[in-house]
Amino acid sequence: MPKFSNSNKLRIVHLLNHLALAYGLVAGEWWMWLAAFFVWNLIGSFGISIGYHRLLSHKSFRTSLWLTNLFSFIGCLATGGSPLSWVGSHRLHHASPDGKLDPHSPIQKGYLPIYLHFWGNVIIPRRHIRDLLKSPFQRFLHRHYFKILVLWAALLYLWDPLIGVFVYSVPAVFAFHAFGMINTLCHKFGYRNFEVKDTSTNNWFVNIWTCGEGWHNNHHKNPSSYRIGLKRYEFDLSAFLIEALRLRS
Repeated sequence: MPKFSNSNKLRIVHLLNHLALAYGLVAGEWWMWLAAFFVWNLIGSFGISIGYHRLLSHKSFRTSLWLTNLFSFIGCLATGGSPLSWVGSHRLHHASPDGKLDPHSPIQKGYLPIYLHFWGNVIIPRRHIRDLLKSPFQRFLHRHYFKILVLWAALLYLWDPLIGVFVYSVPAVFAFHAFGMINTLCHKFGYRNFEVKDTSTNNWFVNIWTCGEGWHNNHHKNPSSYRIGLKRYEFDLSAFLIEALRLRS
């Protein structure tokens, strides 16, 4: 059975990306940080929020196979694990939110360890990812996940170290903290539109960094909806892109 890719190998990649920030602070310019945030929003919206989360994890909408595969590949670049491992762990989370089987519950494992991605190696039962295991492309991404990351980072850093820092490392750091904030702050701070059997909250600050994923309480009320922002002021970038670009088939 696949393991969630929260291994020491991935922690080393996260550490190196954080260290790369020092070079970015010394050699970079202010507009490069804005560009990196834009890159993260592209990866975070199409790869993670739309691809990994709303499309693969919850099947909240349908789209073409080539778009599904493209979003899956883009999601890999966020350095949060392969689609198989990410989706499997997320489905475990929804199967037992804040419970003992929740792989990233701050209630069970503490807020700081979860924020820093110290979840331990989570075994994902095959039944939770049986649909994705049928896809040769998803199995390929899982099998070669770290090779893809290393190749992507190497190409960018060889092109220009500043490009490597601001196109790969800084967006990956944004992703690291975005995941951490959703898994912790959105179970501690914010407001609740719905009384659900977990500690999920809506948090506008987290939403800025997560492409529309900050309305976590809304999502836990209705995980199968591709629209997570429900009220007029709950802007949901990913839902906007799904509708504006007509990604649904």
